[in-house]
Amino acid sequence: MSKNRFSIDKYLNKSKFDYCKNLKWFIIAPIVLTIVGIILLFTVGFNLGLDFTGGTVLKVYANSEGYIEEATSYHIEKDQDYNAMRGIIEKVLSENGLSIASFRSTTMTIDGLDTNGQAVEVRYQNVSGATGTEISELNNKVREGLQEAFKYKYVSVTEDYSLAVSAPEVVTATASSELLMNAFIAMIVAIALILIYVAFRFEITSGLAAVLALFHDLIVMTSMVLIFRIPINSSFVAALVTILGYSINNTIIIFDRIRENTKSGDYDKKENSVVANDSVKQTMTRSIFTTLTTVITIGLVAVIGVSDIREFAFPILIGIIAGFYSSVFITPGLWAIGYRPKKKKKKAIAK
Repeated sequence: MSKNRFSIDKYLNKSKFDYCKNLKWFIIAPIVLTIVGIILLFTVGFNLGLDFTGGTVLKVYANSEGYIEEATSYHIEKDQDYNAMRGIIEKVLSENGLSIASFRSTTMTIDGLDTNGQAVEVRYQNVSGATGTEISELNNKVREGLQEAFKYKYVSVTEDYSLAVSAPEVVTATASSELLMNAFIAMIVAIALILIYVAFRFEITSGLAAVLALFHDLIVMTSMVLIFRIPINSSFVAALVTILGYSINNTIIIFDRIRENTKSGDYDKKENSVVANDSVKQTMTRSIFTTLTTVITIGLVAVIGVSDIREFAFPILIGIIAGFYSSVFITPGLWAIGYRPKKKKKKAIAK
């Protein structure tokens, strides 16, 4: 059977690139990212989301057509109107030293106006260290500012249009140190089980290399989250645990090929680096396309998804790329350094 003319296997197999020899260069980028992440962690810290800090939620009525003559009617199913409302709200919050944490379309019932009208829901973090009274006063200022910005402050004898901006609702943190501790324990248990599984299926050197690769993926993902100031919330914790399970895939594929090659007898007199390099090249096509298809899918979600979904998708995207990098460029070199083949027992010579 003739090979597919679009196959890149033959080009990869003929490549003379040495993954093991260049290990010292491959670890530079992760080390730099780790250092940057540590510096940011101790200087600016994580950008904690509402799940950890608490905040305020309020709704702004959008479709005032036929009800409030003074106000502009927005149709939030249209991107132009949706973005226009967001811009006005961002400006009001900014004037009060606040910023949007999340923004989404919703519905809103207002007595005397509509039973199921269009609206947007905005969440923002409260000022750190502020007392309950101070938070309440600031939230009232925000509400008044939004009423004036959207021209909802007009009050007639029979109708109160100020209800078109809902009363601010202070929400408490749903996540806590207990959640972080549980997530940390879950990751440690998962890493330990992965180490046992890989060591049992292959050998201990492969298990240790796989675990180091997992730590690499988690550290790189956390450093990028610090750099891009992605909010830390329950979605990020879920992303960390998800990456543990996903990023091991390419590593297992490569180690499986390494095991086949070492058992074949073709590499008995060859160095570990030769076995590792050939194994990477033989599985590279599968690793590339597996990663590429996932990156495209998650990338689209990160680009076109709502803010809450993007906060989950972006760390996953970073973790997938980091997982591919560690599986292909780091773990083979670590295996080649640490692996010591078992000495084969000599058969007794019959007398």
